[in-house]
Amino acid sequence: MVSTYDSVIEQIAQSIFSTMLNIDLARVDEPVPADHDWLLATVHIAGEWTGSVMLALPELVAIEAAAAMLHVNVTDVTAADQEDVASELVNMIGGNLKSLLPGPSYLSLPTIVSGSDFGQQVHDAQLLDDVVLACNAGLLRMRLYTRLADVESST
Repeated sequence: MVSTYDSVIEQIAQSIFSTMLNIDLARVDEPVPADHDWLLATVHIAGEWTGSVMLALPELVAIEAAAAMLHVNVTDVTAADQEDVASELVNMIGGNLKSLLPGPSYLSLPTIVSGSDFGQQVHDAQLLDDVVLACNAGLLRMRLYTRLADVESST
């Protein structure tokens, strides 16, 4: 799936992970396995453009990211640390993306869901982009949703 924001999402995520965490990300075109625990962090953008940015991290990636951001050993990372860092990462990604979208718009506080074997749905929205990136610890996924009314009015 390619949209006007597909490569922008990739570049934003790569820049943040590289700069803040010293973690290199590379785009991959392979399916993300569903057989492990996920940490989903989401922010919503409301205003002239309305949608949601979702960051999905498997446990190993969340632990590595938290250890890098907090400058601690991976064995010292707690679940709360992982959630805090995932919240901060999606907030930075959403904020960078928001600055490129039609405005004015506002960014919500991040929400977190963790676990396995659950579904995620953004009500009254359409998936606009689905970007899968890889680092040494595994794959992560970035998704961008847009409000259906925005899609319908542009056609």
